[in-house]
Amino acid sequence: MRRIASATVVMAMTTALLPIPAAHSPALADPEDDGSVEPLVVERITPDVIREDSTLRIAGEVTNTTADSVRDVTVRVRYSRHPFTNRDELDEFASGDGWQPSASGPDEEVTSALPPDASEEYSLSVPVEDLDLTSYGVYPLVVEAVDADGGVLGSQYTFLPYTGGGDDDVPSVDIAWVWPLMDRPQRADDDTFLGDDLHASVGAEGRLGRLLAAGAQVPLDFEVGEEDLVELLGLDGDPAASPAEEDEATAEETADSVPTEEATEGSGNGDEEDPDAGEAPEDGEDEDAPEEEPRPSRTEGVPVTWAVDPGTLDDIRRMAGEEHEVLEDVLDVPADADPVRREVGADEAAQVWLREARAVLARDTVVATPYANPDLSALLRNDMGDDAGASIRIGQDAVLRALTFEADGAFALPPEGLMDDSVYELFASHGSTRFLLDEGAMPPASWMSTTPTAQAPLSAPDEETAEDPFALVADSGLSDVLSMPSWEPGESALALQRFAAETAMIAGENAGGDRVVVASPGPGWNPSPEFADGVLAASDDLPWLSPEDLDEIEPAAPDEREDTRRNLDYPDRATEQELSSTYLGQVEDVNKDVRLFNSVLVGDVDPFRPALLRLESVYWREEEALAAATRSLVLDAVQGRMGDVRVIPGEPVTLASQTGTTGVLVANDLEDQAVIVRLSVFSENSERLSIGSYTDFFEIDPGAKTTVYVPLSARVNGRTELTVSLHNSAGEPISTQDTVIPVNATGLGTQALLISGIGLLILVAALAPRALRKWARKQAARSGAAASAGGDGDGDGDGDGDGDEPDGTGAATGEAADASEDAPQDSAPREDAGGGDSSTPGDSAGSASRPDDGDASGPEDPPAASPERDDAERGPDGSGK
Repeated sequence: MRRIASATVVMAMTTALLPIPAAHSPALADPEDDGSVEPLVVERITPDVIREDSTLRIAGEVTNTTADSVRDVTVRVRYSRHPFTNRDELDEFASGDGWQPSASGPDEEVTSALPPDASEEYSLSVPVEDLDLTSYGVYPLVVEAVDADGGVLGSQYTFLPYTGGGDDDVPSVDIAWVWPLMDRPQRADDDTFLGDDLHASVGAEGRLGRLLAAGAQVPLDFEVGEEDLVELLGLDGDPAASPAEEDEATAEETADSVPTEEATEGSGNGDEEDPDAGEAPEDGEDEDAPEEEPRPSRTEGVPVTWAVDPGTLDDIRRMAGEEHEVLEDVLDVPADADPVRREVGADEAAQVWLREARAVLARDTVVATPYANPDLSALLRNDMGDDAGASIRIGQDAVLRALTFEADGAFALPPEGLMDDSVYELFASHGSTRFLLDEGAMPPASWMSTTPTAQAPLSAPDEETAEDPFALVADSGLSDVLSMPSWEPGESALALQRFAAETAMIAGENAGGDRVVVASPGPGWNPSPEFADGVLAASDDLPWLSPEDLDEIEPAAPDEREDTRRNLDYPDRATEQELSSTYLGQVEDVNKDVRLFNSVLVGDVDPFRPALLRLESVYWREEEALAAATRSLVLDAVQGRMGDVRVIPGEPVTLASQTGTTGVLVANDLEDQAVIVRLSVFSENSERLSIGSYTDFFEIDPGAKTTVYVPLSARVNGRTELTVSLHNSAGEPISTQDTVIPVNATGLGTQALLISGIGLLILVAALAPRALRKWARKQAARSGAAASAGGDGDGDGDGDGDGDEPDGTGAATGEAADASEDAPQDSAPREDAGGGDSSTPGDSAGSASRPDDGDASGPEDPPAASPERDDAERGPDGSGK
């Protein structure tokens, strides 16, 4: 029965070529983990296809890894004349736990003495017909080095595929390749790279550079050349809107162009869409539009389907386009410190890689994961479906920007090849009908003893589709073989031998009917150039393999289908490995700040959405520390950009009068986005200082400033504070810290002096007529006295009381009359028609000087006293009665 690969089996696969038991080959381990030398290396096994008339040749090197010299070192071959019967036996034999071949093959004495650390080359050969192999199949083969006593110095377990008498009767199987160009997210925000790994990866010797060259199967040019690649690739396109030329503009100048609140509701948050945006022109509407050039097709080599991560392409495009920041040692930075940043110019290696990728990938089918390969199941499970859907849409746009053509939207690549029903429905809703899955998602049926074909029908989701959906299941055995180490000496040769053996076993199974297997390495695949080139060449050269374009594979007709696979399944282990709800909750906290930032941007823009999607990538499942550091960097970037929309603090305001106007300067330091904000100004004490009407909702161009003039009215002298803040259209504050403007009212003292002066003028105006009348009466009295003195010219002093007596009685009477003009007005109560209230002129002036009293008239003049009445009231001696 065809086994389902488990973790144990996978580990066994990675040790498939290790000797037993002491000759545990470090060649299959990470070279960084073990620097020891392999005692026996198999560098070549030729020919690639072993036929009856072939001569088998094996060459390599043996090394004395012991502390003592060894004598009579011999390299020999052991094999079996009976082939393996199923694929499970390949794993068992490679692990050393299976049966051991006993037939002896060729041997060679390498040297009579081999000192410690010394090496000697060996070469073995034998005609295949001397091996007495029975028929087509895969045979076990052991190459080992022994000393004079028969002790094994080192050994390698490998395989010998054999075609038999000729190629005419060799069974065959179709093979379709999915060639990955993917990497983990390399950026925090748009401009900040987490390190320089990607810079090295896109070079000719880097991982992505080698994968591109191997998959192209034609020579590539990794030289920069003399062309301006930034212009050639269009990396300088879509320039940001230029900032306003003037530093300042009043709110009144821009208020007319600001849309109403209803029109801007929801703007910038990514939730509303222009109903006319993206509307396709009607037939014949744009007849002059240039026709899209047809993409070239592959003319040589094995067809491959390129599997790309749009996030990786976007990172490369950003790196190639302009200068950016690269962080150093992100995980080694203390929690209270910022990582070291260095400015790096546009990367020429990235420009060259992008140039070559556009030419190469255009010849084949290109399929894409959602942007940054997010953990879709975890997102949907945590009610973050908007992000899941956005990852597909943004991914499609990113591929188009990077490659200038779209990925095939009919294909879906779920994270790690696994999907539950919710992820299936999400992809189907975006038009996907072909799903590239891991074998764990649709294992072979329990009754299957052979390898089923890759095509497997899927039950149609609720959405209506133009064609029946089906899965293309990657073969787990081939995936394991492709992940074998291939960098150390001899590793590539043995890995290629295992690839040939695995595919020969699949082809030789008596399964009946045409079958196809899908070879799909993991997203982080890092083969040596020899191995990467070798597996594609083997797909074309091995007689039991027939290369097939993945895009050409169709499911069998409904009446010819067999239930060779189980229904779609999402393993429990996959659920356990998902990004945790705690982590996604932290990402959602960042998302809240992003939504707030978007709410002030003009237009339907969402600049931090790619950064959030990068935080939700499946790559962070095993990188918790780096994920946390990246999340903090994104949050800082969002808050920093939010802080670029700000009120510029001004000098304290002094009011020299009861009313005045102050200007509030609002700046938009975002160089690429216009914003629309609401300004709120509040008085600390509205009883002391009130605020008039002002333009509170306005738009600011990128890099521009706007001055809003706010009228103020002070009622009392003294210091008051204005609190100034910016909000979005919904009234949410966009900053946690308000701007405080001190206001000092000093103009009310001058006003009081002015009112007092006005009151004094009123008092003078009220008393002037009285003084004039008094002066006139005095003049009249003096004139009368002079006339009386002139008429009594005898000057007798007869005492007749006519005023001319020598005792001066008449004069006293005249003085009393004069005095009566002064005294009664101030000493006697004045009757008032209003109720007998009396007030001094000073009181009347004070009343008129009150700021709230608009009556400026003075009090009425009191009636003047007549001389006759004064004389009648006084006695002959001049006294009052």
